[in-house]
Amino acid sequence: MFKNKMKNYFISEVLKSYFFTLTVLSLLIWFTQAARLLNMITESGVSIEVYTLYIFFLLPKVISQLMIISLLISLFLNITKFNNNKELEIYWLSGISKQKISNLIIKISFFLSLLAFIFYSYLAPLSGLKSREILANSEFSLINTLVKKNNFNSPLKNLTIFVNKNDNKGNLEKIYIFENKKTIISKKGRVLNIDQKNYLELTDGIIHEKNSNNDISTISFEKTLYDFTKFKTQVITTPKVQERDFAWLISEYFKTSNPNILYEIHKRIFKPLFIPFISIICCFALYGNNEKMNLNKSRIIIFSLSTLLIIFIEILLNLSVVNIFFKYFLYFLPFLGCLISFLCLKKYLLNENK
Repeated sequence: MFKNKMKNYFISEVLKSYFFTLTVLSLLIWFTQAARLLNMITESGVSIEVYTLYIFFLLPKVISQLMIISLLISLFLNITKFNNNKELEIYWLSGISKQKISNLIIKISFFLSLLAFIFYSYLAPLSGLKSREILANSEFSLINTLVKKNNFNSPLKNLTIFVNKNDNKGNLEKIYIFENKKTIISKKGRVLNIDQKNYLELTDGIIHEKNSNNDISTISFEKTLYDFTKFKTQVITTPKVQERDFAWLISEYFKTSNPNILYEIHKRIFKPLFIPFISIICCFALYGNNEKMNLNKSRIIIFSLSTLLIIFIEILLNLSVVNIFFKYFLYFLPFLGCLISFLCLKKYLLNENK
């Protein structure tokens, strides 16, 4: 009973540390991306509501990218803490060996590997596709913030606007609008919001329009309403490969043999499989005999090797789509790596007390 409580405590500490690290890193990167994408509002004409939804649906993608590095950081720090606080000695006195603790870590890694697989294969692509759909269905808005004075503004496809004066309260002067084969010149203008849609009320101006015979017709007006809602933002709305579902990737790869699609397939399948491999390498830090080995140096080496492995995984994923040797090397590495490193770990920990 006491052993079970000790094991449960260890599992809860590792998981709490992992999810805390993942949350902190994800929010940090997420906020950075949110700040970087503010130009969607200021330059591309996306509304605040659409921008907020778009940023929200980027979060699963950010989380998926940080799951492996968060595991390395949290697991290594936890093992080091348990070693430094002599807590591992309490486990040993309770009949729980370091080999059993390493087995617990490996079991936790299987769970986290499954969780990562769900994020990589389902949640991240689905949320990415949802964010893309939000942009595709959005309309141009916030005209007044985009119509900068003395500047040619092209916030929308096939549309350029020049404004001589803008009081930032919705009132404009000397407006030039260039739209395909049409040019509109107006002395004054006013931004209107009707039913949450933006329009531009133009006063005292002319419209030059070229017809199919290349003849230019001229129309004068005292007041007219220019509708911006017929335009779409210039933000790319076509789903990327990373936002496609797994079935589409498989089907499209058999049709096209596109290396970008193969890379995405490999990433979704194999990156989660490396989580147990990295966990086993971190378990080497359980070694606590300072008389036989300098523990500080060994822990630095273990952490460095784990970090290099993560970098190597990214390189291998890229190489696997251009070279058949690296392709099959990727297929076997997670399984052989786990097996070999586990056998070495078992021998390494048994050697501690000899």
